[in-house]
Amino acid sequence: MTKPIPEMDTAEIRDIAVNGGIQGAREMDREELIDALVARPGEGAWQEDPKPADVNPNDYMYQSPEPR
Repeated sequence: MTKPIPEMDTAEIRDIAVNGGIQGAREMDREELIDALVARPGEGAWQEDPKPADVNPNDYMYQSPEPR
């Protein structure tokens, strides 16, 4: 299992960002790299789980937002 991004060292975070195609990753500092990786929309690896933390996943039923 991999470590959470904030617990990785800067070199590991930079490698992930460069391999992930984040432009300017080589010049970013640690906080910018973390923000860029956490803020990547649309990729399953970076999306947050929509269910509350204290809910059994077997009991949780996701409901999509109402269409506009």
